Amino acid sequence: KTEKRMADEKKKDGAFFKMKKNLAGKAATSSLGKAMMKKVMDDNTNNLMKALKKLIEKKFDKKKAEEIQNNIIKILLKAQFQIEKKTVLPEVFLPANRPLRTSFALLCKLNQTDDRPPEQRKEDFVRIENYFREVGKIGETHLGPHLTQKNKDKLSYTVDFLGSASFLQSVWDDAAYKEHRDQLCQVLSIYTS
Repeated sequence: KTEKRMADEKKKDGAFFKMKKNLAGKAATSSLGKAMMKKVMDDNTNNLMKALKKLIEKKFDKKKAEEIQNNIIKILLKAQFQIEKKTVLPEVFLPANRPLRTSFALLCKLNQTDDRPPEQRKEDFVRIENYFREVGKIGETHLGPHLTQKNKDKLSYTVDFLGSASFLQSVWDDAAYKEHRDQLCQVLSIYTS
């Protein structure tokens, strides 16, 4: 192939990828996009998203739960597209596995009978918050160069929200959330075993 023809093909591939990426971002928040994403995600991930959404909805409202779910879906889709394009290797996300699993295990441990006063439990929630920050930094480092500022902000906001020590402790220390915590921990335990 001539250099000009190769350059033209690369432009087409780039334009097609950009269009595909933009459509994925918009589709992530549509009901069709959510349905497509649920087909891509395995049952455990779908169950995790459902349990998390129910917990957030009970604590805040449906709008907040959907916002967080949409952000997660959008971030996952954008990561998947970068992996497909081979601009990001899936292995770069492996370091996030340890802090994520550790935080999940600690959340499940805290959900079991823990008679310590909230002041003593606070240390554990702060550790979880730090684990989530570590996961966020890994995502930002590898996905950041491929995201718009708006999507970088969504990534940061979502990780900070989900890992917030005050949010987690308010839910874990309140008996009104027991059923939702149990459902979430049932799913999280799959990832920690």
